[in-house]
Amino acid sequence: MHLIDTHCHISHLKKGQKAVIDRALKVGVKKFLNVACNIPECEPHLKLAKQYDFIWTTAGIHPTTLTDNMERDLKWIRDFAAREEKVVAIGEIGLDYYHDKHPHGMQEDFFVGQIDIAKELGLPAIIHLRSSKNPGGNEAVFIDALRILERENFSNGVAHCFSGNMIEAEKLLDLGLMFSFTGIITYQNNEDLRKVVKMVPLDRMMLETDSPYLTIESKKGQAGEPAFLVDIAKKVAEVKGVPFEEVARMTTENAERFFGI
Repeated sequence: MHLIDTHCHISHLKKGQKAVIDRALKVGVKKFLNVACNIPECEPHLKLAKQYDFIWTTAGIHPTTLTDNMERDLKWIRDFAAREEKVVAIGEIGLDYYHDKHPHGMQEDFFVGQIDIAKELGLPAIIHLRSSKNPGGNEAVFIDALRILERENFSNGVAHCFSGNMIEAEKLLDLGLMFSFTGIITYQNNEDLRKVVKMVPLDRMMLETDSPYLTIESKKGQAGEPAFLVDIAKKVAEVKGVPFEEVARMTTENAERFFGI
């Protein structure tokens, strides 16, 4: 029985990478997806993936790191992902109305362009959707994402670090997407999100830490680590009223099938 951290950023750690990996292995996290967010990250992430046979990586341009040369950048991502066997997904890609660093139309163009790459290469996509800081703007990112995904007839994606509401979750389920949950489901004030966890079927669910950026309730103030995935799995088991072993088995099987790892 083991777990898979389907979304972490080990390469973002300036030191202690091996210790972080070892701590995770010790508690049963046996596979890792070290996710890239822009072109400069892709090569170092690939280097780590080639160093360990239980780490894989991705190729993608995050909606906060776009450039003015979309054609050049998308070609680079496409060629890199097509060439490297350890690149198992396009991501993370999507829409970010929280930092709002780029016009929404530009974000959409990069999102669609990378969906097209995922389709062409037969790879899944890791989808980042973050809402607005402005009151009343929280739904906009999901409205736009749902419109894009439906128009592009794309379902081979995972809603990374899902933090939306029940209605948004139901619509993404209807479109056929997978869901990935992080340590934020353990936060005391996140009861609404735990209701979503309870609703989403286990066969549509994967687990992630998004470490070092997110952590768990009991480790607040500390950087996140893949080892904390055990606590996330325990919380899912508690919320859904099923054994921990069932959560571990199903989320692992889902991740292995979805990413082909």
